[in-house]
Amino acid sequence: MTVDICPVCGFDDEYGFEDYQELRESFLICACCGCEYGYDDNIDHYEKWVAKGCNWFVKKRRPQNWSLEDQIKNQIRPWPITNEG
Repeated sequence: MTVDICPVCGFDDEYGFEDYQELRESFLICACCGCEYGYDDNIDHYEKWVAKGCNWFVKKRRPQNWSLEDQIKNQIRPWPITNEG
């Protein structure tokens, strides 16, 4: 399955993720939430990002009319079990 959005925050990157069949094994980093796929693509990372105010990892990549509410509708769930334990 080809994935073209961040599974954690739902960001549809203009550069695209479509070259990667599985983001969880690519180790790319989302410009929005900073998730490194294959390392911290889980609910813990998402909850920490939200708790810190949903700040952009690469601020200059934030779209002009960005809406968190619209973006998170794209999230891919369920997420794997947390990294703890």
